[in-house]
Amino acid sequence: MFRKVPLAVIGGGDSTMEEALFLTQYGSKVYIIHRRDEFRASKIMQKRALDNPKIEVLYSHSTLEAYGNEKGRLAGLKVQDLKSNDIKDLQVNGLFFAIGHEPASKFLKGQLKSDADGYFLTTPGSTKTSIDGVYAAGDVQDKKFRQAITAAGTGCMAALEAEHFLQEHGFQNEALPDNGYALL
Repeated sequence: MFRKVPLAVIGGGDSTMEEALFLTQYGSKVYIIHRRDEFRASKIMQKRALDNPKIEVLYSHSTLEAYGNEKGRLAGLKVQDLKSNDIKDLQVNGLFFAIGHEPASKFLKGQLKSDADGYFLTTPGSTKTSIDGVYAAGDVQDKKFRQAITAAGTGCMAALEAEHFLQEHGFQNEALPDNGYALL
């Protein structure tokens, strides 16, 4: 679907650079649309993206509108230069968002150890947090990848670790209620 067509990625961090670089394998051109004059991405990721001839950066631009064609597919974007206020048509057939991510962890702020960005700190190779019997999985502890597949994997790890914890503390497997759900 995205082979040999122009694509756009919105954002300016490492995830944006990584996504844009990945998309160059498929698209004919990849636009990075960023609202600021400079990226927040690491210097090495910026260099890799900027050195790729298939990537074009639109600094200080904002996406105003996405529009489709007669087949109901994306045909382009209206983007605005935030310095000149000029609006231009950017014909693209794919749009990807790689903008800021904040873990849904505020409700536990101060109760579990976390980093400055709010990601829960876990024991390496585990989902164990700073509180015995509490496990973190997915986007609340995966700062690097933030992908559904890693959330599923760490979710499974957390479930297994929680099961072991319950067994170690005297909770035995009991029959589930008729609805198949167990409440802890």
